Amino acid sequence: MFSLALNSVSRYHGAFSGILCTGILGGAVVPSLVGLLGDRFGLRFALLTVFVTLGYIFSIAWWARPLIRNQTVGILELLSVRRGGAAH
Repeated sequence: MFSLALNSVSRYHGAFSGILCTGILGGAVVPSLVGLLGDRFGLRFALLTVFVTLGYIFSIAWWARPLIRNQTVGILELLSVRRGGAAH
């Protein structure tokens, strides 16, 4: 996920990486938030916060436009490139 997102911007990789790393902090904060909201409003409502954070992650995957396109290579094509000739 990080490499896809970082390959989708041409500049400011450090700032964008910092924004993405806040998701790691969110992994530590969101469970506490779910617990607090669960105690106050009920667990069903509290677990909606998990869907909000997952929506953020999926939005990055949806809107990311990688600058480098990775291609899928078949095993026969890969073997022929390694041998330097046609596929057997």
